[in-house]
Amino acid sequence: MINKQKTAALTLAAAVLLGSFSGSAHAASSTSAAAAADSVLRNKPLYEVYTAAGTGASELTNGKPAAAAFREPTSLLYDSGADAFLVADSRNQNLRVVTPSQTATAAGIYIGDDELNSPMGSLLDGSAAEAAFNRPSGLAEDASGAVYVADAENNAIRKITNEGKVITIAGNGVMGSADGSGEAARFYHPLDVAVSGDGVIYVADTLNHVIRQIKAGKVTTLNAASTRIVEYFPGVVEGVGDYADGPLSQAKFNEPSGLALDAKGNLYVSDTGNNRIRYIDFKTQTVTTVAGGVTGTAVSYETNDPYSAGGYADGHAASAKFQTPRGLVVTPEGGVLIADSLNHVIRYLYKGMVSTIAGTPGEEGRTSGVAGSATLNRPTDVALMEHGAFAIADAGSNTIRVVIPYTVPEQLKADGRIHLLYHQNVLDANVAPTIKAGTTFVPLRVLTEKLGFKVNYAGGSAVLEQNGVSYTVKSGSAQIVKKLPSGATETLTLRSATFTSDSRLFLPVRFFAEELGLDVQWLSDTRAVLLRDKKF
Repeated sequence: MINKQKTAALTLAAAVLLGSFSGSAHAASSTSAAAAADSVLRNKPLYEVYTAAGTGASELTNGKPAAAAFREPTSLLYDSGADAFLVADSRNQNLRVVTPSQTATAAGIYIGDDELNSPMGSLLDGSAAEAAFNRPSGLAEDASGAVYVADAENNAIRKITNEGKVITIAGNGVMGSADGSGEAARFYHPLDVAVSGDGVIYVADTLNHVIRQIKAGKVTTLNAASTRIVEYFPGVVEGVGDYADGPLSQAKFNEPSGLALDAKGNLYVSDTGNNRIRYIDFKTQTVTTVAGGVTGTAVSYETNDPYSAGGYADGHAASAKFQTPRGLVVTPEGGVLIADSLNHVIRYLYKGMVSTIAGTPGEEGRTSGVAGSATLNRPTDVALMEHGAFAIADAGSNTIRVVIPYTVPEQLKADGRIHLLYHQNVLDANVAPTIKAGTTFVPLRVLTEKLGFKVNYAGGSAVLEQNGVSYTVKSGSAQIVKKLPSGATETLTLRSATFTSDSRLFLPVRFFAEELGLDVQWLSDTRAVLLRDKKF
């Protein structure tokens, strides 16, 4: 966590972040037995995506989070004690702190604009208010609360001490590839860092295609450098990354850009150019592929293509596909959340399976909503929060997003009855819903008063109409005739027949809610049917 007591640069992180989202309501539960052991999978159907900070404009604006502006926020740290974010605001050349009431600059100075009217970067140590960065990217912290920054365009690793000083611990602004101590070391566009419990710093040295280690101030290279060359145009050649599993000293990467340590002290790597997730086991000194391919199987590159072909596919990890995966975080259960940047989604690797947790695959945007219908824009990092929530550095939309599980309204208590919810509103009915043959039925009045259907009675049947579409239902029948505005009709079959009780016609709520495009979930703890608009 960001240590606000020890790190003077971060003293703005003092308020309770996201209070408007987290509140004190308890999280709902899913009924999926398969997900019971894992908080992310358990919450998957209930997750909702909101924007925590940023208007989406590419600017530098402090103040209220809703009015703040970023330029490509790339990485996040979250302090659960202060409920605050530290953000690497990459193209604004600084670090920002976001609380619920304030967004402010934590470190980095403005020295002028470049020819594109964006802030220029530089390399300058000193106090947080005097230091300069150049495309700060990955963030990590050590056990004492000191913060480390992969300062990509400075080709350096920076540290913000517990006294609020920014110092360069490796590299000096000159790109290259060299081991050594301090300024003697050379990096080439490092994009991420991770720090072990005993203070070892790992660096994703992205354009050198290697993982570096900083231990006791000395930089060493852990894996083999790539020797692959591509020719973009006749006579125009460039060294690019490669792929090889096996002994760490012989393994090869292609633009590694995301790092995350697990509970064993081993390292997950987003092997971005290979569209794979790799794993470094330091005890055995081996590298394996854990998602996006099969360990030991060669990566296929098209002629003179620096990258392997990406794609999108959930399922078994070996056959899952990614498109430029970036930031990673390991969950308490040992799963890995992955910012799958050019698929515009957050993926989850758990026990050999990959699933999409948030975002609409292939659709970029910054729409809030139910997680599977919300849109993201080139997410580059994820950070764990509390109670199953996590945050996203949504670089392409210049915003900080949060993904939180739905919370049941405090006034709703588990009393044995079946309840109906629309977002945070309890839809009261004079007759409670009932379950019959595994289907939840509600009185016709609920659909007309709460969901906005208009009803007419004709020939012993009820005709429900909304937005020009009508549904003809008859008590005791599982058949519903749907009529479109064009006049075309189709007969739909329900799982269970409608019925009449105490002169009230009962209809299946899920069917009509889904016909309206609503998301429908069953909350087992409170025996409630939750209805939500898919986009907020």
